[in-house]
Amino acid sequence: MTRKVFVSLRNGALGLAVAAMAVVGFTPTISAQETGTVVGTVTDGQSARPLEAVQVYIEGTGLGTLSNSSGRFLIVGVPAGTHTVVAELVGYRSESMTVTVSAGQTAQVDIAVTQTAIALDEIVITGAGVATEKKKLGNTIATVDVSSLQDAPISDFGQLIQGREAGVTSLPGGGYTGAGSRIRIRGSASLSQSNEPIVYVDGVRIDNGSGGSGFAGAPQSASSRLDDIDPSSIERIEILKGAAAATLYGTEASNGVIQIFTKRGRQGQASWTFQTDQAAVKYPTDRILPTADFPRNADDQARMAARWGRNLALYEVMEYNFWEPLFETGHAQTYSASVNGGGDLITYFASGRYFSEDGPFGWEEEIVARDLNSKVQGTMNMNIFPMDNLRIRVTGLYSEVSQESPENGNNIYGVFPLASFSQPRRANDTNLFGNAAFATVKEAGQVTVNQDVEHFAGSLNTNWTIRDGLVFDGTFGVDMTNARGTNFNSFGWNVDGFSGSNVNGYRNVGDRNNRQVTADFKMSWVADFTEDISSTLLVGAQGFITQSISTGGTGRTFPGPGLEVAGAASEQTVRESFLRVVNAGGYLQDQLGYQDWAFLTVGGRWDANSAFGENFETAFYPKVSLSIVPTDLFDWQSEQFSTLRFRGAWGKSGLQPGAFDKFTTFSSQTAPGGPGVAPSNLGNENLKPEVSAEWELGVEAGFFNDRIGLDLTYWDRTVTDALVARQFPVSGGFRSTQLDNIGEMVAHGLEVAANGSVINNENLTLNVFANAAYIKE
Repeated sequence: MTRKVFVSLRNGALGLAVAAMAVVGFTPTISAQETGTVVGTVTDGQSARPLEAVQVYIEGTGLGTLSNSSGRFLIVGVPAGTHTVVAELVGYRSESMTVTVSAGQTAQVDIAVTQTAIALDEIVITGAGVATEKKKLGNTIATVDVSSLQDAPISDFGQLIQGREAGVTSLPGGGYTGAGSRIRIRGSASLSQSNEPIVYVDGVRIDNGSGGSGFAGAPQSASSRLDDIDPSSIERIEILKGAAAATLYGTEASNGVIQIFTKRGRQGQASWTFQTDQAAVKYPTDRILPTADFPRNADDQARMAARWGRNLALYEVMEYNFWEPLFETGHAQTYSASVNGGGDLITYFASGRYFSEDGPFGWEEEIVARDLNSKVQGTMNMNIFPMDNLRIRVTGLYSEVSQESPENGNNIYGVFPLASFSQPRRANDTNLFGNAAFATVKEAGQVTVNQDVEHFAGSLNTNWTIRDGLVFDGTFGVDMTNARGTNFNSFGWNVDGFSGSNVNGYRNVGDRNNRQVTADFKMSWVADFTEDISSTLLVGAQGFITQSISTGGTGRTFPGPGLEVAGAASEQTVRESFLRVVNAGGYLQDQLGYQDWAFLTVGGRWDANSAFGENFETAFYPKVSLSIVPTDLFDWQSEQFSTLRFRGAWGKSGLQPGAFDKFTTFSSQTAPGGPGVAPSNLGNENLKPEVSAEWELGVEAGFFNDRIGLDLTYWDRTVTDALVARQFPVSGGFRSTQLDNIGEMVAHGLEVAANGSVINNENLTLNVFANAAYIKE
């Protein structure tokens, strides 16, 4: 655990920042004599403060923009006539006004929006397949508006979502500098497989693992690939909780789905933003009690007198805090910049960030290992409008991460475990911490763990409005990670002459190259069957190819200092692995609405995965949800009890075993007499994915004209055919455990979230939120 104190300096947007909204369609090409301009200001309806980054658009067209830091907006090329101008902002109720535009003239329209704690009109995409108002969904979907956190002390993705939503937890990997977080949504849904949610960035599935996975390094301090994303480049995050919400994502989605949307360009002249953050990093050493010890005999008394300068009687207890010399006050710094702008045909956003942290691990005068982490990150997002009904979006992110740490975690040769084993009565001038076995703390500090990662993700999205209500959307993208890790004991690393393990050096090197390809194509049709009944039909197909190549080697016993690469060692080993998994699925969903107050959604996904070989049955995951808004039905007028919604959902999702878990396999063996094979995986022809079935019920209520909101959700999950690592009789030579569908897991929980606006005037705004989750598994 570390404590960070941040100081942030921010230079706001330079010049007029006018933004292009990401809506379906595009401005038709119309001569200037037939169009006009709409300008205005968006303000908070209660405090009259100007509001930044409000989406303002002309209803029924592709014309849209974002308000700048003064609340001003400008929309050019508006066809002459009467139009409806709509303003939308997360946390505020959508407002619209009618404006008449004359050719060659400028129309002024000022819009006041009202703050609300119940965002039922908020547009979401994840889990619905198409842009949908949140009130139409019967399942839980959480939204994190990152723009409201731009001045918060956040340095990585884990900090960005921690505590923001009930039931979503970011678990620290160990508290070391650069250590990645593990994300859990409603606990754990598997006993043997990954419990991480699947993650998308701008529609492309990305590597959600850690740098220490599959190659050399300390897993407790491994960085997370989610932390490769510059948090300042994120516009919003949508989170699906559990199988009932994530059915359309099929196999692998039973742990939930996180979709990240990066910022998009704004129509207008270039707008630049610069920001720097400085942080002090301190480890709270008072969290660990001092070590107590006492002399057992005269030799102990003599050593303790020489080491600690204290003449102790036999069995007289003394205490010493061995942690204080190991820590210092660290420093972290961030420098970031972004630019956005564009015209009628192209809008763009680009950002760059440099982050560096020298953590709280100290004692530099005695040891070599440091706790360092640095990141160089870049993000690009471009929207192109070549036709009046076609939008093309190109996105990309790139990061380089370099990390160094001492050995740590569950490791008897780690610095901190050895410090925990300290015994004051054994301490002397060379064994300063009085270690009894393995190595001294100083010797452990000569061992370094390094990780270097290059990460790229890019996507191409096409949105084509074929005709009114009929839209095709296609996304193709790739995510690539190249990671290298080393674990290095230099020649003669046992500087105290205490340890006898690999004293002539050891080097473990590993490379992990991971590639994920995403193809997602869908067609949506929005139609009104009658004046009361509407329908949104969605048909889609997805395909994913994941390929991972790991190579590495070890070298033990170097000839001398300076000759310390693995190839120079007298004992050498090499390793290599290749894994490719193909996952494909199709889905169908229809959302029926009645008078805009009742919504029924029915859908399902058919899934196939290469883990089950050539002979497999397609898995089917159904879903159904219902959302009812009584306050819209009865034209509710009460300000004290202003909004009420009931919702419910049921659905299934799955989690498949590894690519070779079904098959009988053998491992290689080396011996002086030649190579050979040995039994490895027993194999199970009947292996199939474990299936999560989940239902949830929820209610949302708004009070005092929606200034206070309350959200309660109860959920229940049952995992059948749970994959359990089972030990079979070893008489056949297969000693490893074998996955088998023999288990069932049950879980239920309650989630409560409340938020509201306490103070909202011209000079001061105070919004508060609180959430809690209970889970039993």
